[in-house]
Amino acid sequence: MEINIYKNWWLLTIKGLLVTLFGIAALFFPGVTLATLMIYFGILIIVSGVFLLVGAFSHVKDNKHWANWLFEGLLDIIIGIVIVIYPQLTVDLFIIIVGIWAVTIGFTELFSALNAHKSGQARWLMLLNAVIVVVFGIVLFINPTETSAALTMLVGIFAVIFGVIVTIYSFNLRNLKA
Repeated sequence: MEINIYKNWWLLTIKGLLVTLFGIAALFFPGVTLATLMIYFGILIIVSGVFLLVGAFSHVKDNKHWANWLFEGLLDIIIGIVIVIYPQLTVDLFIIIVGIWAVTIGFTELFSALNAHKSGQARWLMLLNAVIVVVFGIVLFINPTETSAALTMLVGIFAVIFGVIVTIYSFNLRNLKA
């Protein structure tokens, strides 16, 4: 039964809460150097990717779209490792990497939302989140030379919005009834 794919809704809850906490930290501590921010962001993406891989492999039998989670998880881990290993990359390169990640993940989430269980509010939240992620990625491409403080604030705002939406979406998955 398709509802079985949502048995690990709590993985998305953890991801959403971690991203929200990261965003709050970025907003309240904008003086943090960009290299430190990159390392934290890379670690966050790696952890997010691991959660998505666990979710993908636990849904192989129940969900024909489990590969979307697998793809997003692998992409998160690869980009996260690159960011952690090379924290001294230029700000522009970091912004472009984050922009590529955001646009790619946004389109992956958009595809997933369009193929998701027709559950009303949960589906629309996933669609809204996908659009926000794509727009965030495009904004990064338009002006990659922002100062580190402005980038920290932008990433913080994005992370809080993204984290809250993912957390709400995860609770909607928990509440789905067959």
